[in-house]
Amino acid sequence: MKRVSLAFLWHLHQPQYRLREETVCSLPWVRLHGVRAYYDIVRVLDEFPEIRVTVNLVPCLLEQIRAYEQGGSDLFLEMGSVPAEELDDSQRAFLFDHFFSSGEARMIGSLPAFAELARRRHQARQIRGTDQAFKEFRAADFRDLQALFDLSWFGFKAREDFPEIRALRGQGRGFTREDIAGMHRIEREILARLIPLYRRAAASGQLEISGSPYAHPILPLLCDTQVAREALPEIPLPPRFRAPEDAEAQVAEGLDRVEREIGIRPRGMWPSEGSLSQEAAAILARHGVVWSASDVQVLAMSERDDAVDPSIPWILPEAPGLDLVFRDHDLSDRVGFTYSGMSAAEAVADFLAALRQRSDGWAQDSGLVLVALDGENPWENYADAGADFLRGLYGALVGNPKVTCRPVGEAIQGCTRRGTVKRLRAGSWIGANFGIWIGGPEKNRAWELLQQTRLDTAPAPGDAAAVPSPGREAAWASLRAAEGSDWFWWLDGQFHSIYRAEFDQIFRGHLRQAYEALGKRAPEILEQPIPVAASPEAEKVPLEVPVWLSPAIDGFESDFFEWEGAIRVEWTALARRSSMERAQRPLEALEFGFSRQGEFLLRLDPSAGSGPEFFKGLGLELIFRAESEPRHLSLAMDDQGNLQQARWWRGLPAGEEAEAFHELSQARVAARKILELAVPSEEVGLVPGRRATFQIRLRRSGEELALEEVDLRVPPADGSGHSWSVS
Repeated sequence: MKRVSLAFLWHLHQPQYRLREETVCSLPWVRLHGVRAYYDIVRVLDEFPEIRVTVNLVPCLLEQIRAYEQGGSDLFLEMGSVPAEELDDSQRAFLFDHFFSSGEARMIGSLPAFAELARRRHQARQIRGTDQAFKEFRAADFRDLQALFDLSWFGFKAREDFPEIRALRGQGRGFTREDIAGMHRIEREILARLIPLYRRAAASGQLEISGSPYAHPILPLLCDTQVAREALPEIPLPPRFRAPEDAEAQVAEGLDRVEREIGIRPRGMWPSEGSLSQEAAAILARHGVVWSASDVQVLAMSERDDAVDPSIPWILPEAPGLDLVFRDHDLSDRVGFTYSGMSAAEAVADFLAALRQRSDGWAQDSGLVLVALDGENPWENYADAGADFLRGLYGALVGNPKVTCRPVGEAIQGCTRRGTVKRLRAGSWIGANFGIWIGGPEKNRAWELLQQTRLDTAPAPGDAAAVPSPGREAAWASLRAAEGSDWFWWLDGQFHSIYRAEFDQIFRGHLRQAYEALGKRAPEILEQPIPVAASPEAEKVPLEVPVWLSPAIDGFESDFFEWEGAIRVEWTALARRSSMERAQRPLEALEFGFSRQGEFLLRLDPSAGSGPEFFKGLGLELIFRAESEPRHLSLAMDDQGNLQQARWWRGLPAGEEAEAFHELSQARVAARKILELAVPSEEVGLVPGRRATFQIRLRRSGEELALEEVDLRVPPADGSGHSWSVS
């Protein structure tokens, strides 16, 4: 094995949830990730002085941590503080709906009393329906729920550092008002420790602190939205948005804020979502940033002077003084998604084997491996918040003669060779494109609102003194927050969140405040949600979305982004109109799309109540209707969830009389945690560029459940993907 400079970059970020001058925000994720990943990531390093890593801090996250120190709060913290006996119906409904927002298997499942409350909630919804189910819980249940929700979020170092938290987890149930107040005090104490901890670790050299642009915007799109067409030539775009001066300000203010909080000016910058372009890289270089990073897929798509090699830094002539490094996509995703389903020992062994495999392929004697990923969300899916994995991995690296764990900047300095990027292809660490943040109808509408607000709040020529400087600064602060990437992420239904409406409200709130800071009245359109509910007639109109899918058909979400861009249809839209069928709820949702190779792709997610067991012994029939006669695809799963039989036939109804017309299907199916299906479009009668529908029928033990028909348009063979809707 050759010598490896292993550089971990843990990226920590949350958008600006707090509207300007407000002390209570609607979402709690800064606080809850603070007592989990943010604390664990830095505290665990005390156990491994030889391990040195890079932590990327988003400036608006630091600002919100400071707000909690100064007495700020969030709606969840406020609701969790109300004595259970004094809760009114709206507060009880809020707790019932939102205080199960923890990872089901690792967080809720680690607290038996919490898992029992989750089971009872599901049962209550079946008995009373969604709106009235909260009435099945007593005051003692709500008090336990207030405590258990917060307890589920404490990370492994918080549990070790605070015996009170360990004791409360062991207690299980029967919590008191004083127990809950004590937990909230500890949360605030941890939040108050965070910045000093990072400051101390940076001063000692164990941590390299890098930063992101202030409010985590997608820099290339901020510079020019047209750059999205470099990766996706057919993507529908809003009217051109071009504000490189905003990108400059976001970078400058980001560097200033991190330096003010940590005491060291970052030399490196992780651009939001690993998003780079020629223009964005030049901006970083002008502001003294000496290294930046993206994904190896971006390097592969760029014009280079040599073969793709992520083991060396790369230079870009248009950005003098800036080294670019590109993360190992596969290994980063293994840490982010795959290893949480393995034992810590197996995961560590796999990681070390992957390092050996990489180094064996190098032409030089040594090189760098950049593992860059989200430093907060993965640990919701690991046993014990990732304690065994992180300790096992760091422990295996300590003293390893072939692997040195060092910060990104230092790893770059140790490289003697550079490659040259002749032209950097604009892209992000997700699919090497920007399709998550622009291109859908809702995303494009958000860009239009941002553009209009920016135009309306910019000073007119000769009018700069008409509004006092504090007003101008406040307007920019609100506009800057609205330029963050997260608001666009949740639009157009590419990803599912029960907090989608809250993200939309916060985004529009920032835009409204930009007007108000200047004494202007915000336009009425900012009072209207961006995701507007369409009429039944409008829902039948196919919409376009520019993606092909390429999931592994293995029954697992092996890569978080493998179904990114698929169309998601929730159970409420799939269930037939009878209340009995709605109450059964065997599925959470389905997702579907097409591959570039011409396959129709389908994913089924079982409901929490059904679980993966639902797929065992399941009969599944899909009926496709297009311009020709209907095609039927029949699938039978065995008692282990394996595909037992797959047949298709034309036109005729199912039954023995049609048996002679059945043909073996080429469908590929895997049903484990989820069900994934790929079938040639031609086999089921789907013609490129044409409209069609499909309907699913579920069969088990002689009973059948027919779901609503889904209306779609098949993408043209030489075009992009499309979006679909339920009819």
